Amino acid sequence: MYAPVSTPQARIEAIANAAAEWREPDHPPRKSAVADTLQAPNRWTEEALDHALNRWMQRLTPEALADWLGDGAPETPTTVGVLHGPSGPLVGLRDAVAVWAEGHAYLGHTAKASPALLPAFSRAVVDRADNIDAEFVGKEPLLERATAVMAQPAREGADAVHEACDAHGIAPEHRLVRPSQVVVAVLDGHEGDDAQGGLAEDALLYDGGGHRRLALLWAPVDLPPDPYLEAMARFRGVFPAHEDTPGALQMQKAFLEARDAPHAHAEGLEFLMSRGEPDVPSPEGHIRWAEYEDLDTVAQWIEGHRSALAAVVARKPLHDQLPEAWPLRTPGDLHLPPLMDESGHAIVDVLRALR
Repeated sequence: MYAPVSTPQARIEAIANAAAEWREPDHPPRKSAVADTLQAPNRWTEEALDHALNRWMQRLTPEALADWLGDGAPETPTTVGVLHGPSGPLVGLRDAVAVWAEGHAYLGHTAKASPALLPAFSRAVVDRADNIDAEFVGKEPLLERATAVMAQPAREGADAVHEACDAHGIAPEHRLVRPSQVVVAVLDGHEGDDAQGGLAEDALLYDGGGHRRLALLWAPVDLPPDPYLEAMARFRGVFPAHEDTPGALQMQKAFLEARDAPHAHAEGLEFLMSRGEPDVPSPEGHIRWAEYEDLDTVAQWIEGHRSALAAVVARKPLHDQLPEAWPLRTPGDLHLPPLMDESGHAIVDVLRALR
């Protein structure tokens, strides 16, 4: 057993200590949770799960958590429910960590796609603290008991979450609903190996899915896609596709061939890219390559689709040529965002409103 803790800093230390143990792929609770996740209805691989866990756990240090969450605690803790979404294996991890650190009672509800990772990590945290209250329950009990709710539904499920919160008397200021969204990348042809590799990770880590799905690459007219396709092939050499991915892409590949539409794919159909109009192609794992004459064309499209976009990925030097108001990201951090990005600040704001 671990020594009881009761202060905000001690709760942060408990979370960080649990994360330190979970950085080891062979740590038994982690290994068991990964195995259970691989049996769930999803298209994630062991390599992708280990990569995501390693990077998230490396971020949960005492210093990083304190910088993100700040000082203070609620005078009267309440109950906060987190409806973890289905689009990624660790969707809502930051929400849970913030609730634990703040000292509120946490109620979690996991999606069928990822039933094991968050409960197992939660147990590791609770074992190190006598005043971190964490419980996983069904969706209806969560809504009945929670004072505040955070949720990461699929995009089409956001309205249903708000309606459920309304029905249970959860005030709008005490809810944070962040549905899954799409992401676009803006290329200029000067992406080096690191940026190309980061784009491959952003597009393929969760086999084309994720809470932030990179589905559209904007490229200058006549820029050859070959170096980017080669980067994706190299990524697949380290992070193999899920066994169901080629079958999921086969029908779309046949459709493109029937229409004689320009497209390229991995030899085993582990990914698929098509050139065409700037839209979000189906299914997940299918990426669109759209060309632009100038950045004004890209800007007009992004402004017209802003509500559906989570981020715009571009190499760092290109950020200076793009509007500051855009949610800019650099390649390779899409699925593992900084603790203090827009979503991280929104989580903190909701919890501080409960103080």
